[in-house]
Amino acid sequence: MQALTTIFTNLLNIGTGVAVTVAAFFVMWGAYQYMSAGGNPHRMEEGKSAMINAAVGLCIVLLARIIAQQLASAVGSGGGL
Repeated sequence: MQALTTIFTNLLNIGTGVAVTVAAFFVMWGAYQYMSAGGNPHRMEEGKSAMINAAVGLCIVLLARIIAQQLASAVGSGGGL
């Protein structure tokens, strides 16, 4: 059971790291689109949308991690996630 918990914890940590990296990339991409729009409202809206979507996606990933920690704690695997 300990090996399974360790594998799950490692996968959760890797997944969270990847999600944070991807979200940071999309925030930077959205900011670049917004700044380089040159007053074009459509491109500015695309940039804002990319930044908002990245933030929402990151929130979903972090909430999923919290839920996984709570489930692990409730099941009794030590809650060491």
